[in-house]
Amino acid sequence: MNDSGCYLHKASYVVPVSADPKLPAVIMNGAVLTENGRIIEVGAYDELRGHDALEVDHGPAVLMPALVNCHSHLELSYLARLGQGASNAAGDITGWIRTLLAERAKEHDPQDVEMAAWQTLARLYAGGCRALLDIGNLPESREISKRFKVNSRFFQEILGLTSSGIEAGSALIAPVEDDPELFYTAHAPYSTAPELIRQLKARANRHGHLFPVHVAESADELEFLATGQGRFRDFLEERGAWDGSFVAPKQSPVAYLDSLGALDELTLCVHCVHCDATDIAIMAQRRVTTCICPGSNRFLGVGTAPVPQLLDSGISVVLGTDSLTSNPHLSLWEEMRLIAQDHPGLKPVDIIRMATRNGAAFMGLDRELGSLTPGCSASFLAVSGDMPENASGSEILKWLVTAGLEITTEWVE
Repeated sequence: MNDSGCYLHKASYVVPVSADPKLPAVIMNGAVLTENGRIIEVGAYDELRGHDALEVDHGPAVLMPALVNCHSHLELSYLARLGQGASNAAGDITGWIRTLLAERAKEHDPQDVEMAAWQTLARLYAGGCRALLDIGNLPESREISKRFKVNSRFFQEILGLTSSGIEAGSALIAPVEDDPELFYTAHAPYSTAPELIRQLKARANRHGHLFPVHVAESADELEFLATGQGRFRDFLEERGAWDGSFVAPKQSPVAYLDSLGALDELTLCVHCVHCDATDIAIMAQRRVTTCICPGSNRFLGVGTAPVPQLLDSGISVVLGTDSLTSNPHLSLWEEMRLIAQDHPGLKPVDIIRMATRNGAAFMGLDRELGSLTPGCSASFLAVSGDMPENASGSEILKWLVTAGLEITTEWVE
């Protein structure tokens, strides 16, 4: 009987996603040595087998880090039917928002809403997700993940472009201005007034909080910020959320946020579909992180983010699933598959980093999650499925980012 709490997990492949240049991207016939819930060493099985440890043979599987989801809206899970089947959005994001708001306005059983969010979180965990950055409008949504193993951080987003909306947003933030346990952020540059964006970012910086914000998701957003017109203007007037006090900055979403002092290393620019070379240069200079949500972007028909250009500029790219209202599959494996499909020139190992190490680093969890590195948590994944027989390391990496929903995950803890 093993009383030391020491285990040697071996498998046909180990993908450490490590920053250690001495470790290959794939360790053939590899192993992970753990003790008392921590990783002690990673390497070839033949080099580690001499340790006094209980051996656990995972067979023809891949041992790799848990996944990190950097953008989701769990509180919308009860409206999952909106994201099922073929989308007819065709890039009209305001039409989709209208449908979403109409459904939210209907009476729903709070227990059903809560249960749907829990089920979504459980589904993410079952798919290998161990950390989550969650966004919502309801303060009670911060309670969703408190009883789960997923390391979740909830941000309540603030909206308001009218004078009364700005007052309401400021009044909401004021009582919790000095509470570092509560996280707030701006929704988007087209829906949150510049005064609120500055206030929210200043608060985030004081507490050392992250600042996730939707940026350049649709062409309509660019038109609205450039001219003050278009489908977003029509939508705001229709909703009674326009009083003429907002003046179009005549800038791109990225340049506009930069002019407000909202871009720095704590900022997460989510979507970034419509970003040009100038936008990318600004984000690189400000050292922001970008979160790509290919499943949601496809469903809404808003376009494809310029991921290769982001990477070439040195910007860290992470992955998110968005919500079930715009993504039928809340699976980071599927997001990796779509990224690989959209950008076939990307290296598979870079895509895997987006779903693991990069996300963990942005959330400040890289000493715990994101890689199989000594000192990190011994909670990681054994991945299996219809992988190619006698595959090389490069073939395994390609399989991991193209198998999508066919992937089977098992937690090693």
